[in-house]
Amino acid sequence: MSTSLTNAVATENEVILRWQVHLARAQPQKLAVVIGAAAVTAAAAFFWFGNPIPVIVIAFAFVGALSDFLLPVTYELTSTHASAFTRLGKRTMAWKDVRKCYLDDCGVKLSPLARRSRLEAYRGVYLRFGDRREEVLEAVARLKPQNV
Repeated sequence: MSTSLTNAVATENEVILRWQVHLARAQPQKLAVVIGAAAVTAAAAFFWFGNPIPVIVIAFAFVGALSDFLLPVTYELTSTHASAFTRLGKRTMAWKDVRKCYLDDCGVKLSPLARRSRLEAYRGVYLRFGDRREEVLEAVARLKPQNV
């Protein structure tokens, strides 16, 4: 009996689609701008404070704020949830919590909010297409709740 339960759980959380998007690699011109801005900010911090500690804090803040751009993001769709994760963190949203889906040229936003709000940017999971637009759209259409 426990074997069938284990298999049922494994099937329920089976990965349906997994892909990776690395924006910095795909857009090297923007990476040059980010590195330039980080260098200017670090130099200004060192000039202003005369100490390397604020420079280190600013470097960590830049990497944290721009982690979706600087680091590869792995996206994963299962029958129970959608996830986006980097080496710094993971955002997961259960399909049962999805109230709206918003499509744009680069991806699809899965939102727990019933209508657009200022909180939209801080809620849900954004799935970038990368080079798998049709596969992602097909999987999301199949997995999202029917009333969305």
